[in-house]
Amino acid sequence: MGQLYDRAQLLAEVWAEPLTVIAHRYGLSNVGLAKLCTRLNIPRPAQGHWAKRAAGKPVPAVPALPAYTGSPSALRRPTRPATTDSPPAVDPRLAAVIEFEARAENRIRVVTSVQAWHPVVVAAQASLQRPRIDARGLPQTTAGTLDISVSPALLPRTLCVANALLQALDVRGYALSSGRQRIEVKVLGVALTVRFYEPTHRLDYQPSATEQAEAATGEAGYWPKWQFQPTGKLQVIVSDGFGGKVSDSSARSVDDQLNHVIVLMVTRAVEILLREERYAVEAAEREAARQVHVQRQDVQALERARLAQLEDQALRWQRAARIREYLNALEESAERHEHSMEQLELLRWGRAKADWIDPLKPGVVDVLDEEIVIPR
Repeated sequence: MGQLYDRAQLLAEVWAEPLTVIAHRYGLSNVGLAKLCTRLNIPRPAQGHWAKRAAGKPVPAVPALPAYTGSPSALRRPTRPATTDSPPAVDPRLAAVIEFEARAENRIRVVTSVQAWHPVVVAAQASLQRPRIDARGLPQTTAGTLDISVSPALLPRTLCVANALLQALDVRGYALSSGRQRIEVKVLGVALTVRFYEPTHRLDYQPSATEQAEAATGEAGYWPKWQFQPTGKLQVIVSDGFGGKVSDSSARSVDDQLNHVIVLMVTRAVEILLREERYAVEAAEREAARQVHVQRQDVQALERARLAQLEDQALRWQRAARIREYLNALEESAERHEHSMEQLELLRWGRAKADWIDPLKPGVVDVLDEEIVIPR
């Protein structure tokens, strides 16, 4: 039988530290650890528990461990292949942020009575005075501002949440700038976006009384197929969802998860940096392999040039040998009678030319070496 979850230990852990701190011990996300607690019938602190505790207010004591009535198989921990390697360490850049955001004194608090609005939030408010309407019929900020798409009823709270988050980003040294479409946050040098979004329910379109009356008289125009009903719940989405998101739920509101938003942003930035660093290493390895082939190609070219030179020298030696052999035969054919002056000159001239051709006799100079250029 495999290893089982220790329910008593898990109960003590979730009441001692936030889920964001202990989730990685179980190899799970925050949501995954919350689902595990529900599956194992382990009560978790209520919404606002850690904020009250940080403020020194009284909080409920750790409850007794309830009896477990679920399936026995749910208690079994997933088995992982045995390995001698230790689990990969969290990148130091991310680990430092996780530790910082988990401290009670660094908790981001959302206030409704805002004393000073962040300039980016002020610009978003101004944009929403004349918003563009998205496909769901909800107002949305225009390009170049903070990405907000919520119903008018949720807007006041959204602005307060955005103000608290942006001010926290300023305090942590994450610069904000206007990107091509939206406000961008530079996290570890990586440009990220953050979106404040309200999900909607898609319902069949219900025509108004006026539209129904027009339809009865045959004057009805085009009706859309769907209409969208705001849920009243807020989501904060990092990098169009590639960096994760936090949402309002029955357990926790977005207001209590802004520190986790920053952790998500740094996690995304580190992922991008690690990927770029990996690409840089792979590119360096490819270039090193290419240089090895280039060097081998250079060696090969040099060998071919030397071989061609050797073959040329061999051919020249062979030509010189053939000329000498012919001249010797010519000289022997005339042994019984004297050579004419023309034959003697040919023998002298021919042997001189053979010496000039022969690579084994360097330094022989001949008129054939001259480069003659006729003046214009």
